[in-house]
Amino acid sequence: MEHEKLWYLRRLDIFSGLSDEEYGVIDRDSQSLNLRKRQMLPFRGTAQQAVYFVKKGSIKLVRTSAEGHEFIIDILGPSTLFGELEGGLDADGSEVIAEALEETLLCMMRRENFDRLMALVPALGTRITKLSGLRLRKIQNRLVDMLYSSVEARLAKTFLTLANEFGVTGRDGLLIDLRLTHNDYAGLIASTRETVSTGLNALCRKGIIDIRDHRVLLKDREQLTRLAGREIPGEIRRQFEMGKG
Repeated sequence: MEHEKLWYLRRLDIFSGLSDEEYGVIDRDSQSLNLRKRQMLPFRGTAQQAVYFVKKGSIKLVRTSAEGHEFIIDILGPSTLFGELEGGLDADGSEVIAEALEETLLCMMRRENFDRLMALVPALGTRITKLSGLRLRKIQNRLVDMLYSSVEARLAKTFLTLANEFGVTGRDGLLIDLRLTHNDYAGLIASTRETVSTGLNALCRKGIIDIRDHRVLLKDREQLTRLAGREIPGEIRRQFEMGKG
């Protein structure tokens, strides 16, 4: 099991280029956690105590307000981490919980060990600080979009964001390889399940997307671009073109 843990650690982008000694520190000061599909991580109230790296699978982070409203902060795939931002996100008394969207393997490092690692490997600390800044900006941009965009536009922007990390090219288009419920999409765009269902059906009728086994297939790049109000990132554009070829 320990050999398997080190194998995964060496393949995480965030840990690329470290020495054997530095990998050994991470291996010694961390532990692996296996989560079943839709299993909650024992994460409530522990954001200040540990940092988690996603080795395999996907995690959604959900913020629940005192009134019981849920908002999905982020969906994370392999080579990402969480816990470094979430301690600040629940400062207003709301809870942040983590839930596995599929069979997921995590690496957990206690906060004091994580801080010691950052001091030992300054380059890694710089890398993680940069990634944390990018995540925070992504979350902030989504919040702004929710204030000024229609439901269909919010869905289109969400699809582009998810496709950037979870997109799989096929003949019919670009498949977001995540099985998300209508409630999940409602949590991502701060809407209701009923409104999301109406929006998804409208996008299907227009031929922009299709639903395949709870996964969204992006079919029309041009309409998706116009609806989202922004250019499709280069990597997603290439994936669309590969599918058409």
